[in-house]
Amino acid sequence: MRAEHIRSALRTALILLVFYLIQVILLARFRPWGVVPLSMPLLAVAAGLFGGGVWGGCIGLFTGIICDSSLGDSVLLFTVLLTVIGFFSGFLGEFVMARGFPSFLLLGIVSLALCTGFQALLFALMIPAPRNVLLLTAVKQLLITLPFLIPAYLSVRWALRPIRTAKRKTTF
Repeated sequence: MRAEHIRSALRTALILLVFYLIQVILLARFRPWGVVPLSMPLLAVAAGLFGGGVWGGCIGLFTGIICDSSLGDSVLLFTVLLTVIGFFSGFLGEFVMARGFPSFLLLGIVSLALCTGFQALLFALMIPAPRNVLLLTAVKQLLITLPFLIPAYLSVRWALRPIRTAKRKTTF
C-alpha cells in the first residue's frame, strides 16, 4: 500500500468513529419529531464519490455494519444496502457524474431516501402499520438528516484528499 492510501484510511476511520459517536451518544438521545437522524449513509456516498467504487464499497460495508450494530433491528439491511450504495456512487462518480457538491447532494438525498424507504418497508413487514404513518416517519427522518450533508461532504473530502492528489499526479 502506498502512504496516501494508509493516510486516507486512517483519516476515514477517524471520521467513522466521530460520526458513530455522534450517532450513538448525541443523536440517539435527541429525537426531534420522534425520529433519529441517520447520518452514516452519507459517509458511504461521499467515500464512493471521492475515492471510487472500491473505497465506497469498503466504507459502505463498515458504515453498514456500524448502523446495523447500533440500531439493532435492521438485520443486515444497512450492511448490504450501504455497500451497494457506496460502490455505485463510486461508479457514478468515476464514469457518469462530476465529483462536486451538487452530485453529492443528489446522491446523498437518493441514498437517504433508499435507506429510510427500506427501513420503513422492513418495519412494515414486522409490524403492520398504516402506510401514511410510515411515509411520514420516513420523510421526517430524511428531513432531519439533511443538515449532515455538509459535514459529511467536507470531512470525507478532507480524508480522501491524499488519494485524489496522488491520482492527479500519476495520470498522463
